[in-house]
Amino acid sequence: MPTHMEKTVSRAMGAAKKAKGTVQGLTGVFKTLMEEHGEVGALLMRVRSSKDLQTRARLWGTIRQELLAHEKGELAVVYPMYMQHPAIEPLAVEHNTQASELAALIEIIDDTGLDDRQWTTRFDRLVKLVEKHVHQEESEIFPAGQRVFGGHTDALEKEYLQFKRTLLNQV
Repeated sequence: MPTHMEKTVSRAMGAAKKAKGTVQGLTGVFKTLMEEHGEVGALLMRVRSSKDLQTRARLWGTIRQELLAHEKGELAVVYPMYMQHPAIEPLAVEHNTQASELAALIEIIDDTGLDDRQWTTRFDRLVKLVEKHVHQEESEIFPAGQRVFGGHTDALEKEYLQFKRTLLNQV
């Protein structure tokens, strides 16, 4: 569980990403997803910058839960909409592949002891994969979806948030 300071920094990074989405002309679900990118990104950087096993243990569960809930929500709500539009369908296919890679790597990290030196190597791989994934979504995938979905992004946001809330309540 993040400390108060870590939560504050995470929320600030999320707000900055959301503002960036606004500047880019994104609305609804895309701004929410960018906000979540910022929040989990701050936690990833906190763990990456620390060698402390207690920090890893305290934050890994939150990072894991947030990444998996975010991806499951995208896969269930957002990317099926991309699959309905031939011009952007390939973006969804690529995203789905990346989401599978993320989930597999999270499972590998879960199976690695926090004190195992492989944990840091694997976590660094996860951070790089998340950074690549986020960059592609924010620079290519979300803007393409915004152009296609336009005014429907607010409805997608409500559906996404409801799905994610339900998922997190089951954990």
